[in-house]
Amino acid sequence: MLLLLDLDNTLVDRDGAFKRWAEGFVREIGGTPADSAWIMAADRSGYAPRRELAQDLITRYVPTADADELVDRLREGVLDGLACYPGVVDRLQQLSEAGAHLVIVTNGESRQQRRKLAQTGLDRLVDDVVVSAEVGVKKPDGRIFAAARAMAPADPDVWMIGDHVRADMEGGRAAGASTGWVSHGRSWTQEWSPTLIADTPEALLARVLRAQPPQS
Repeated sequence: MLLLLDLDNTLVDRDGAFKRWAEGFVREIGGTPADSAWIMAADRSGYAPRRELAQDLITRYVPTADADELVDRLREGVLDGLACYPGVVDRLQQLSEAGAHLVIVTNGESRQQRRKLAQTGLDRLVDDVVVSAEVGVKKPDGRIFAAARAMAPADPDVWMIGDHVRADMEGGRAAGASTGWVSHGRSWTQEWSPTLIADTPEALLARVLRAQPPQS
């Protein structure tokens, strides 16, 4: 089994870490919970470019702030307290011991994403990592999935595990992989359905583990 794994909000609680940063920022400026909610929405779970988000914060809240310094704060803020979701490390270890080849496939800047991997120890748990900035394409582009598959021995049993409908699920499906969606309590609204759906990463990885054929 070749298991392609999204990073942010699949293996690590990226939004939880950013929410804590946003709440601290709002306390600094004397804002309200509504301001925290606005920042979370503007962040788009990390898909908003950091400089664009920094400029939005400057325009709305801190007109005298330095843009470069705020971009750095946004990046560092996500790293503060970033951790894997409960059960993820154990499940990845079990999948690896069962013979699965684990490849993280993540959109983002190389330094930031690799710092997340080092901080959480995921870089020592998986076999390979593909970062979009390093290969010049990002999910859902099929070329990033091809780059990930090229890192592993040929295996017809390929899965893409993630939380993002377009980048992970539609991208993985188009690349010919079985798909596992971490819903975080959301409802699936597309006309087609992923192979597996679970509320939490741990639950989804447990179901994938049960689908892993025994090693010969």
